[in-house]
Amino acid sequence: MKRSNPPSRDWRAGLPFFYGWLILAGSLVALGLTYSVMYSFSVFYVALLEEFGWGRGEAAGVYSVFTIVAGVGALGAGALCDRFGPGRVIACGGIWLATGLLICSRVSELWHLYLAFGVLAAFGVSLAGWTPCVIMVSRWFSVRLGLALGIASGGIGVGIMAVVPLVQVLISNFGWRAAYVSLAGIVFLGLLPVGLFVLRGRPEDLGQKADGVGSGSIDPKKAGKPRAKKEMEVVDAEWAGREWTVSTAVRTMRCWLLAAVKLLGGIATQMIFVHQVVYLVEGGYDRMLAASLVGLIGLLSVAAKVLWGWSADTIGREMTYTLGCAAMVLAVALLALTRVVPFPGMVYLYAVIFAMGYGVSAPLWPVVTSDLFAGRHFGSIYGLIALFSGFGSALGAWLGGYVYDLTGSYMIAFGVAVAGSSASAGALWIVAPRKVRRVRRSLST
Repeated sequence: MKRSNPPSRDWRAGLPFFYGWLILAGSLVALGLTYSVMYSFSVFYVALLEEFGWGRGEAAGVYSVFTIVAGVGALGAGALCDRFGPGRVIACGGIWLATGLLICSRVSELWHLYLAFGVLAAFGVSLAGWTPCVIMVSRWFSVRLGLALGIASGGIGVGIMAVVPLVQVLISNFGWRAAYVSLAGIVFLGLLPVGLFVLRGRPEDLGQKADGVGSGSIDPKKAGKPRAKKEMEVVDAEWAGREWTVSTAVRTMRCWLLAAVKLLGGIATQMIFVHQVVYLVEGGYDRMLAASLVGLIGLLSVAAKVLWGWSADTIGREMTYTLGCAAMVLAVALLALTRVVPFPGMVYLYAVIFAMGYGVSAPLWPVVTSDLFAGRHFGSIYGLIALFSGFGSALGAWLGGYVYDLTGSYMIAFGVAVAGSSASAGALWIVAPRKVRRVRRSLST
């Protein structure tokens, strides 16, 4: 006779609220710590160029290698999460990332930095960062997945806001080597407990349901009154009903078009993000102002990501992403104008608009991938798609430095960023996730 499963003894099952909210909080912390490492490169970049006199293209190539390795690592991270669970993968990634940063503090040659930051730290980010957190959040949220990912990805902005200016302070007062050691300590002490103790399990393990359905009490004043409710509607039942794997997904045109969306978007975003500090410093702006601007973009992107996540669940994926890409195009134009109109007001306006454009990709890309390829193998499929984001980011970071070394100007690079962002938005309309699944509103009592 088959035995029934015993009641869960997990302490989390007794909590009086939906545990998914703690999943969001833990994901926010994990993303904040991992991506503060990634985006602090633009600050270390200035210090390293000054000390070693490397060419901008060859030095920016470190970041390109980083994003490629992080992208390839995301493919492995997705498969590992499907097998061992995202929490354990994140804890392992925290140890790996901290080790890579410690080695960064000892570099003396450019190839040392390629290995320490471009390979070791990048692999740690892939294990502890975006892909495992997306898989974890997608287990706990469905109808509100866009909003949930917007909240979780806000951690990237919080990390940028808090850590990047701190790194600049550490570099200014103690040197870039001490800054790397301090960053390693912060990452290790933050990621290990979050991965081991917070980011665990599925709703079913605790007797809960995705999105917290049934987890709260009903307000008696609202009982019996019709209210608007969001539901996930399957538009293409044949497509949505398939058992998707990596091998079946790669045989579809939608998979490769979605990869193009991420590739082109990554080119545009990272070309600007990596080179914005050095571009502003060369234009006569104070270094601390330029570094703080990165932190401000991080802060503003927190709200932007939540807004875009809500928008994706409200007006649709394609329209939301198009609006975000339009903001990116405008931001590139404003950054170019900081040389023509050299006063802080223009810089801050750029920061606001760039934060909006930069913030749209975080909640949109995983939601669209889930719309198309949800299922048991989502982690592996998302890891494959994320690989192309890494390639795009690598190409954008390297191309910006290469164009500058070749022409002495970033203007051609800015034009490529505008074209990449525009093409990325157009490709998503062809992918058309709305024709597979979409969120719709209905009245319920």
